[in-house]
This record gives sequence, C-alpha cells and structure tokens, in this order.
Amino acid sequence: MRQPGRVKSAPGSAETTYVLPALTPTRPTAGRVAGGAAVLALAAGLTALAGRGPGTVDGPVVVVGVVSLLLTAVALVALRPGRDGGKHFLAATAWGAGTLAAGLFPHAQLGPFPFAPLAFAAAELGALVVLLLVLVRARAGGDDPPLVVDALMLGSALATAGWDALARTGHHGPPGWTAATLTVLVVASVVACSAIALAVEHPRLRVAAAGLTLNGLGTALAAVCLGHQPAVAWVAVAVAAVGGAVGLLALPRDGVTRHGGQAAERAARRLETASLVPGPILLVDLAFLVVDPRADSVLYGLYITVLVTFTVRHAATARSIDRTTAHLTSQALHDDLTGLGNRALLERALTGPERAGSLVLVELGGLDDVNDVLGVGAGDAVIRAAARAVAAVADGCGGHAFRPSGDELAVVLPGDPAQCLRAAEALIAAVAAAPRQVDGAARFPMPAVAGVAAVPAGDAHDGADVMKPFVHADIALRDARRAGRGAVSVYSGTVAAEHARRSLLRDRLAAAIAGGCVDVHYQPVVSFTTGRVEKFEALARWDDPVLGRISPVEFIAVAEESNLVVALGEHVLRRAVESAHEAGVFARGTGLAVNVSVVQLQSPGFTDVVVDLLQRNDIPPHLLTLEVTESVFLDEDSPAERVVTELAGLGCRIAIDDFGTGYSAFGYLGRLPVHVLKIDRSLTQSLTDDVNGQSIVTCVVDLANRLGLTVVVEGVETDQQAAICRFISAPLGQGWLYSAAVPRERLEEELVRVHPVPEPLVGGGEPPLRVGSGAA
Repeated sequence: MRQPGRVKSAPGSAETTYVLPALTPTRPTAGRVAGGAAVLALAAGLTALAGRGPGTVDGPVVVVGVVSLLLTAVALVALRPGRDGGKHFLAATAWGAGTLAAGLFPHAQLGPFPFAPLAFAAAELGALVVLLLVLVRARAGGDDPPLVVDALMLGSALATAGWDALARTGHHGPPGWTAATLTVLVVASVVACSAIALAVEHPRLRVAAAGLTLNGLGTALAAVCLGHQPAVAWVAVAVAAVGGAVGLLALPRDGVTRHGGQAAERAARRLETASLVPGPILLVDLAFLVVDPRADSVLYGLYITVLVTFTVRHAATARSIDRTTAHLTSQALHDDLTGLGNRALLERALTGPERAGSLVLVELGGLDDVNDVLGVGAGDAVIRAAARAVAAVADGCGGHAFRPSGDELAVVLPGDPAQCLRAAEALIAAVAAAPRQVDGAARFPMPAVAGVAAVPAGDAHDGADVMKPFVHADIALRDARRAGRGAVSVYSGTVAAEHARRSLLRDRLAAAIAGGCVDVHYQPVVSFTTGRVEKFEALARWDDPVLGRISPVEFIAVAEESNLVVALGEHVLRRAVESAHEAGVFARGTGLAVNVSVVQLQSPGFTDVVVDLLQRNDIPPHLLTLEVTESVFLDEDSPAERVVTELAGLGCRIAIDDFGTGYSAFGYLGRLPVHVLKIDRSLTQSLTDDVNGQSIVTCVVDLANRLGLTVVVEGVETDQQAAICRFISAPLGQGWLYSAAVPRERLEEELVRVHPVPEPLVGGGEPPLRVGSGAA
C-alpha cells in the first residue's frame, strides 16, 4: 500500500512515481486553530478597513475573496497539511487576501498606482513562490538547465503578447496604471508558465499545472477588467479561485524529487517546449506590429526581456550539454562500482606514454566464497575495499589504478618491470588485507597473483596494438596463477614461449580429442601375494604429429585450464572400456580403473554415459573402478558427491586416488561409498627412505583393512618396496617393478602374466626395514 508523501520507483527503472499525500482530517491543534483564527482576523480586518473608506466595493470579487479565506482557515484547522503543506496554505491565504483587498478597494489609488492590480499581483506572489520552489526541487542535482529559466522565458513571451493584446484592444492608462497592470501581467504570466514547465517536466502533475495556469491567467484577466468589464472580472476571478484550489491541492505537499528515467527524452521535450512554444506567439505579435506599427516603449522593453531570457536559456543549455558530456565521458571511462578507470581509460593510458613504464595486472581470488556466503553486496564491498587499497599503493608509487574486468585490477607504474616487483608485492598484500575492512568478510582469504609487463614509451610504442602490454601482463598473470597464491610473474621470453606452447597445445589437443587421436594405455595392478594381475588402470597417452609425445601431466593440466577436460575424460573412458572389452579383460574377471575429474562428475549426464557403456558392452559394474580425488568430498551434498553415490549404487567401485597427499579428511571414509584407497607414490618412496614414511603407510593400510577397503600402493619400483608392502598386508601394488603402461595390443599378454613373488616372504618373514631402526 502506498504511503502518503512517498516516492516510489518501478523495479529496474529510474522512473519516479509521485504519490500525492492525502489531505486527511486530523484533530485540530492549538497552532492550527491560531492559524485559522489569524486568517479569519485578516478577512475581518480588511472588511472593517474598507467600511471606513468612502469608496465602493465589488461584491462578487469580495465574495470570492472571503470564501477563499474561509475555506483556507477551515482547511488549515481540520486537515493534515504535510511537510510542505504550510506553504500551500500561505499561498492560498495570500491569494484570498489579495482578491478580497482588490474587491474591497476596486478604485483606490496607492500614490500614482491603482490599488486593485497591485493587490492581484500580491495575490499571485504566494503561488509563484510555491511553484518556483517546486521547480527548483524538481531538478535539484541535475545537469539540465534549471526549470526556472524555462518558466521565465515562457512567461516573458506570454507577458509580451498579453501586453500588446491589451494595448490593441484599447486597454491603456497613465504611467501608474501601466506599471501596475504590467506588474500583475508579468507575475501572472510567470505563474502560468511555471505551471506549464512543471507539467512538461512531470506529466503526472498536469492537473495541478492546469489549475495553477488558470489561476494565473484568470487573476491577470480579473485585474485588467475589474474597472471596465466587471462581469468578465467576476467570471475570471471565480475561475482563478477554482484553478488555484485545484492546483494547490494536487501539488505534492511533500515536495517533488528529481525524476530519473527517460532523461534524454524529457530534456528534448523541455527544449522543444521552451524554444518552439514562445516562437509562434512572438511571430504572430511581430506580424501585427509590422502590419500595424505602434510606438510602445514598454513593448520594446518586453521584447528585450524575451531576447535576454532566450539568451540565458540557451547559454544554460550549452552549459548543460557540457556538464552532461563530461558526466557521460566520466561514466564511459570509469568503473561504476569502484570509481577506478575502466578498460577504455586503461587503453588511453597505454597509448604512447611519454616515458616507459610497467603494467601490473592483479587478479583477486576468493570472491566467489564471499558472494556465496555473505551475498553479492558484501562481495562488492570487498572489491571496493581492494580497489581503494590498490589505488593507495598506486598513488604512493606515482602510478594509476584501473579495473579492466570483474576480478582484475590494473596499475600503470613508472619504471621497468624489475623495479616494479616490490610494488607488485605491495599490491598483493593490499588486496589480501581488503576483506578486513568489510564486516564479516575477514574470515575469507583473498589470495591474489600478479603479472607484470613493460609499457614502452611513445616513440617505441607499437601503434597497431596499444593493448599489447595488457596481453603480456595477462600472460604473466596466468604463469603466476600456476605458481600459486601470492606469486608475481614478469613477462619474458621464457614466459612467452611457454604460453605459446600451451596455446598451441590447447588447439592441438582440442583437434586430437575431436579426431579420437588421444590413445589409452593400461598399467597392471598386481597382487603382492599371488603376483597375478587383478585389474588395469587406464592412462591417457598422446603422440602429436607436430609436438611429439606430450606428458599426461602437461596436457591434462591444459585440458583443465581450457575446459577440455570433460571431452577428454569421456573420450578416455569410452576408449578404455571398449578396448578392454574387446581384449577380453572383463571376460576373465579382471577389472578396469579409469580416472574421473571433479569437472566430469559435475557435468550433466555423466552417470548416463557410464550406464550406457556398461549396458552396451555387457560389463558387470563391479569390474569398473572410477578413481576420483579427495576434493570431491570436501563439500557435503555437492553435485559431484551425489553423482559418486549414484555410481556406487549402480555397483561401480569408487577409488580415492593419491590418498595421503590431499586433504585426507578421514571422516568421509565412513559415510561415503568408497571401496579403494590408492596410496600416492610419494608415500611409497618414503617406505625405504625413513621409518616415518613406513609408519604412515602402515597406519593407512591398517585403517583400510579395518574399514573393509582395498589398498593399492602406487609407484612400486623395487623389490624392497614390494616386500615391505607384503609385510604390512597391503594387497595390491602398481608400478614399474611390474610393468609400465602398455598399449591395447599387449593387454592379452599382461592378462596371463604372473609376476614372481619371493618365496621367503610368502606367508611371513621379517620386514626389510624395522620401524625405529633407522636403516635403509
């Protein structure tokens, strides 16, 4: 429900809705009663003063004035006026008193001036003041010309035409009459034109504007006709009273706030009204003056006034255009959220600087966590805090800060990149401290990385690509991102070469995946006690015609960075399952393990892909093991965790890859469908290097055995490591001791192969490395 006196804006729009405050009845207060009594006393005093004079009165005009004052007094006592309602009551009192005075003394003289026109002019002053205040508030803070200027220009044109019409219809008199009549004509014209300007600015206030326009024109007509055409004056003063009442009641009593939306359209409409409406009026008047010339110094003075107001209006328009242009330029070159220069302003800064410098590109991390937990508003506050901190560091180093994108800040600094390394570290520290300035955000770390690149001076600048320093800094930023939080990387030949290789590798990898050129090799997983192959792990291999053999570590990292990992993972999964099926792996009861990334698990339809492969090749689900990393289980009820649970429900086995090197939160082992733990090769190497490593592996194997989980020890390369694993009851091992990954053509050979197991250790024996002995 709309509340009286409120301003409501439509969602997603800057358009303002004006809600007129209702004039509701209220309990009279002592102040309002005193005000009403004062209005009545004013009416009585004017009437008593007229009774002592010898002159006659104009009855109808007196009646209108008295009724106006009576209604004003009643409204003042009985109605709730609103914040600015007091000014409306004063305007109504002024009009009623002026009209009453004009009716009581229609033929009186105030020195050389007739009293009635001056009284009518005074009656209009209250409405004029109210309108001018509303017009000023309606455009407060805007860049467009003040509405008061429009009102004065329209009013001067209307007064000029009105004065010429009066003279041509025979209304004239001595200098005193001329001055008094001109006064009321000017005041009434400005009132009427102020109301018109308000209606143009705010179409919702057209009713109020129409009423006040009638009030001004009616008052002027009554003042002119009071002495010679009383009937016209009576009708005019009645129309003016009704119009004034409607206008003052319909005007917002709590003021008018500046409108927002459709600013350009309304500015054009205002200029059209202010420029085109007075034009035809003056042209018609000039045509009469040409056809029937007459010497009238007042008319010529009014023409000069019109020219002056036109000049002022168009000068104000020019200033408004300059301010608007400057405002729009500032908006186009600055970021709304932080006030820093945006990408366009950064491009200007990089366009042929006078001296060489450096560009530092800082990437903000951790914003997603703040947005997810505290909301986007808190995230924006953190960004603003980081921007202020970065700008402060930049100012201290003689540089300038920019925000080229959502999570990046850029700083242009003097000096070469080597000299700016310390400044880059200070920028990272400033970003890391930014969350402390926002309530509730201090617990969220904001790790940052930075890339630095040289900005050549104007004479050495490549004008064809002014953003090349930005591209170089972005390449260095990617290099720093791989190095980890807090890292700073400087663009160099080595960094550029590595970036070029990764870009080429990304393109070649995408083509290889699409063409099915990524191969799959199989590494056997062997029983420590029997030496038989229990399963195979499928490993991606890629031999590119241009780049040669690419390490899986390298091309899988590129796939993860370039969103190719889902396509790569699905390709490897399909080829591994289908090739193993063709080689008879599943028919012999041997299993297959395939690595699955977190991104794959989160992609829609992954479960359907697995189900399709199992059903199409008629594979028992328990022979397929899906190896995932521990990060899948960090967030409870995550989409990846739900998919893992679905796959386990199908009968597939779930293995935790590289166990012991990641987060190792043992709590999820009891609540989630995990079947296999794969001990990372780094722990396997420690079996023969130190007793602590042997103790850790022993504890993991014992824990897995107690939980009913199977353990696979990766990276077994020596007989001594295998002997230790047998001694601590680890069931399965995988590594070069048994076989490297073999292509599909050698699968049948590996299926029937039995690896030798040393006899002395079968069924018992002493450990090759005693805990606490310190021997290797």
